[in-house]
Amino acid sequence: MMRGISPMISAVILILIVIAMAAIVGPWVLNIATETAGGAGQTTEQQIICQRTAYDFDTDYGINGVDWNFTGTNGTITTKIINTGTQNLYNFSFELTMQTPLGERLIVYPEINVTLETQRTKTNPLKPGNSHILDGEISNINDTWSLTGVKIINIVCPRVSPTAEL
Repeated sequence: MMRGISPMISAVILILIVIAMAAIVGPWVLNIATETAGGAGQTTEQQIICQRTAYDFDTDYGINGVDWNFTGTNGTITTKIINTGTQNLYNFSFELTMQTPLGERLIVYPEINVTLETQRTKTNPLKPGNSHILDGEISNINDTWSLTGVKIINIVCPRVSPTAEL
């Protein structure tokens, strides 16, 4: 008479198969769960930082907080900003809107750079309640173009970026 596998052996084999599958799938599932939870935490932290970020142009300086000088294909721009939020701010960049004979043109890095002397860093940020003057050096422009807008972007929360209309 032929007999099948004993119930005890089949139970052991079944348990070993389940353990092997868990060993293969477990790290993958754990990795996905960790990435998902970490991403949500970073998003929440960034939202909190952006809620605390606020700054604007000091309109008592220049024209709406901006002063500029274009000569030939080069130029300089100076702005004064005030940190009105509760977050330290640093690593600023400019975005200029120029009116040209062919329409509007944006001037951004590398055509405009904040000077190293006036740039704020993580170790030397623009603190809440303080104001600061940022100087920029511009290349590859035409002195017949008109400056119509200046936007100052910071690395802490780039989506909070004031614009001065000129």
